[in-house]
Amino acid sequence: MPDAPLLSSDPTHVTLLFQAQAALMRGDVDFSQTLSKSALLHAQRQNDAAGQARALLYLAQGDRQLSRLRRARETAERAAQMFQTHGDAAGEAEALTTLANVLSLMGHSADGLEAAMLALKLSQSSPASHPLAEAMACNYLGVAYACSQSFDNAAELLERSVRMFEAQGLWAESCLPRYHQRYAEMHRCFLDRYYHGTFLSLDRLTQIAALPEQVTSQPGSVRSLLCPYRKTRALLDLTHAFELCWQGDLDEASRRADTISASVAKGMRQPAVILLEMWLRTEIAWAAEDWMSAEAHAQCLLQSAARAENEHLRATAYLLLIQIYSAQGKDLQAQAQQRLWKMQEMHLRKEALHSREERVEWQMRVRADRQASRHLEEKTRHLERLAMQDALTGLYNRRYLEQIVPALLSDATERQRAPALVFVDIDHFKQINDRFSHLVGDEVLRTVGRILSGFVREGDVSVRLGGDEFVVLFSHVEAQSSTSVVARIHKAVNEFDWHSVHPGLSVSASAGLALADSQDTLASWLHRCDLQMYVEKDSRYQDLA
Repeated sequence: MPDAPLLSSDPTHVTLLFQAQAALMRGDVDFSQTLSKSALLHAQRQNDAAGQARALLYLAQGDRQLSRLRRARETAERAAQMFQTHGDAAGEAEALTTLANVLSLMGHSADGLEAAMLALKLSQSSPASHPLAEAMACNYLGVAYACSQSFDNAAELLERSVRMFEAQGLWAESCLPRYHQRYAEMHRCFLDRYYHGTFLSLDRLTQIAALPEQVTSQPGSVRSLLCPYRKTRALLDLTHAFELCWQGDLDEASRRADTISASVAKGMRQPAVILLEMWLRTEIAWAAEDWMSAEAHAQCLLQSAARAENEHLRATAYLLLIQIYSAQGKDLQAQAQQRLWKMQEMHLRKEALHSREERVEWQMRVRADRQASRHLEEKTRHLERLAMQDALTGLYNRRYLEQIVPALLSDATERQRAPALVFVDIDHFKQINDRFSHLVGDEVLRTVGRILSGFVREGDVSVRLGGDEFVVLFSHVEAQSSTSVVARIHKAVNEFDWHSVHPGLSVSASAGLALADSQDTLASWLHRCDLQMYVEKDSRYQDLA
């Protein structure tokens, strides 16, 4: 095992996630799992949903490499759901890519295709996606198509993935879709033999055999989180051994199998490599008509694939046994394997239906949570509006004015604009209440509020300060027109048909305007408006006298 990176005495989950990612990149899956679990706990304590989703993703990727596919599926689903809830489309695409591969290997081809298609769409549409996310999504959508036996679609997508990696100079990473290209074509050839009794053609397998020089000259490291370079090269070597076997060169095929077996014995613990080697050993023994060995290797593949939860290779093992027994004339044994295969397919269909039911339930819970969240947000906004609104007139209140004025004054200073505040006071309002009743007084306040709102343009605000005092805040007023603004307000209130509110009712108002000063606060600005209003009121009374 490579040396573990040193951890600080109190590492954050961000540091742990970085180290878990690095461990996955170099193939140290066990250590990555330990780090990811610690990161998950730290993220949970800090209530960091994004950190939890990322930790779950690395756990799922590690479980997949160790062929703990059921756990990988559950963890990848949780990660995808958390990314989705958190609004991280790029993270959701990465989790869905992992989930798609796991579902395909588990025999849930339709679900794997659905997850892979969504992953590709998300990686293409999310601006936060890594530039190579689309290449990886294409790769695993190609794998899902291959597992669904849609080989032409698989070939197109895997070739697209190869070109995307190589366009970025990532030759080592391109080994992964190249391996999947060969594996998909191997599976096509294998099914041709099963359904037709012979290989129809190995030409396409041969055509995608050679690796570019840039790949073979790259160092043994890979930046892709999803498959370490050594494992990918071992799998590629095994696919070449299959080709040699099917072409009749059993000695060279056996030699390559022995080389891979020696690598596994030295510590390259990769279940996918071990399973593919078992399949190769079965093919070599079959080609040599060593029926006892062929049966033994096929049975070993069947049991190992079941333990690894790899239903794709488990089905392959059933088909191998059917053909090997048929080649020997053991029809009863072949029929027994056929029945077992069909029973397993039926079990997988039931399991897939159950998984879909669970996903529908989760989606309904998410929808309910979102609806509850929207209702809470709407209620909060409604309460905020009520807190800033005068209940009687429907105008804004003093609290709202206190919130917006500081920013308005600051903005006015920067842009050299001249906002203005008009203070409006209803004359002799107490006498109106005493003579006509408080109900009439309330209607007067509402009417004055409507009149003042008629002066408001976009960016302006009308406010009831309290009692019979109002304010109209203009975002910009020319100094030379300020007098006319006060006069128009004065005229609108005085000339309103107050008799329609109550017979004998007459209402007038006084108003004072002050342009904002660079040193103003709301209090100083209101004080200057108040003084101007009293000046205007005194002047009007002197004119009447």
